[in-house]
Amino acid sequence: MVLAGFAIGTDYRASTSVMGLTQDCGPSISTSWLLSGTPDQMHPGQTANDDERRAAAACGPVVRESRVLVVTLMGLGCLVALVGGAAIPEQAEGAQKPRSSARS
Repeated sequence: MVLAGFAIGTDYRASTSVMGLTQDCGPSISTSWLLSGTPDQMHPGQTANDDERRAAAACGPVVRESRVLVVTLMGLGCLVALVGGAAIPEQAEGAQKPRSSARS
């Protein structure tokens, strides 16, 4: 589930509609988080024009919602791994205990 959450975060591209045009908002996990020096669509910078700033403002809620989904999936994956990891020693202990047999 952790890998699925990461895959969704990097591959799924959210989009929204701005003034009747579909705007690509990019992935939930921005490339700028993974590679330094890569521009971030969510923060266009000072050289951005008004259209780029409007698109970034419109994409903000869509990308935040997508990030919440990704973090939830990755958190559930970690929880499943912790529960599964905790169950392994208990299974090993149960398998090593000798079985008592009542023979008459």
